[in-house]
Amino acid sequence: MKQKNVFIAIILISIIVFTVGITWQLLPKTSTGPTGPISVIDDLGRNVTITNYPPERIVSLAPSSTEILFALGLGDKIVGVDSYSDYPPDAINIEPKVGSFSSINIETVLGLQPDLVLATGGIQRIVVEALEELGVVVVALYPQNISAVLSDITLVGKITGKISEANVLITDISERIQDIADITQDALRPRVYIEYFFNGGYWSYGSASMVNEMIYNAGGINVFAGFAGDYMSTSDEAIINADPEVIIISQGAMAESCGLTIDVIKGRMGWGDVSAVENDRIYEIDEAMLVRPGPRIVDAIETLAYLIHPELFS
Repeated sequence: MKQKNVFIAIILISIIVFTVGITWQLLPKTSTGPTGPISVIDDLGRNVTITNYPPERIVSLAPSSTEILFALGLGDKIVGVDSYSDYPPDAINIEPKVGSFSSINIETVLGLQPDLVLATGGIQRIVVEALEELGVVVVALYPQNISAVLSDITLVGKITGKISEANVLITDISERIQDIADITQDALRPRVYIEYFFNGGYWSYGSASMVNEMIYNAGGINVFAGFAGDYMSTSDEAIINADPEVIIISQGAMAESCGLTIDVIKGRMGWGDVSAVENDRIYEIDEAMLVRPGPRIVDAIETLAYLIHPELFS
């Protein structure tokens, strides 16, 4: 009888172990990607190896990078940011600030002992090179179009162990952009002019800018899509001749510094016959949302679509 009880106990234990094993296999698991050091190619074409993977101490030198990190649930890993990183609101409270976007304090960055620094190209390229020479792991994000922004979200997901989260975010952004395209596909494309600054000339966006692409994705056509550069200074004559049907002010630090408002545009000499002014179709959009190459590009496209095509959205 005793041997029989032992046999039954062994059978029961085997069943329990088998059941627990199957249950464990069926539980959902978060994909964190590879373990140990990984190497990637950043937007400046540099081969970067992240030795402490996934990184526990991250410094962001650009607001767009900060927004990507928060969107992937990495806010608690950020130990320093640039002074322009103000979104989401929790980013404002991160200390220390490592300098302004165009003037990074390298000593402050070094003092934070980061496992990873996210920077950008352009004006920050010299900072990237200086940190690299000092042995700091720096990945540069420098996207030039919407597709590249999505690729950079994937890249940040890969180098931080947040691949699954990055995939979810990219899917959401892509689906929302496609929704706008579907809604506006049969509508006429109004002529759109966006201004962000004036100092004798009026500053806007050319065909090489991401804003030009965003206007098109929102169902409009940039009146200066024929200009080859990113940014451009234009004139009264050029704008009057272009006759935009919608005028949008990119409202931010530069617009505030020159006093750019809806009333200022309405009061410009000769602009009274411009369609947008005549039909009272002058609006504002948040500059940070519009120009930062991060996850809020889809918010900007949606906002532009609502302003350009109010008849299609309730």
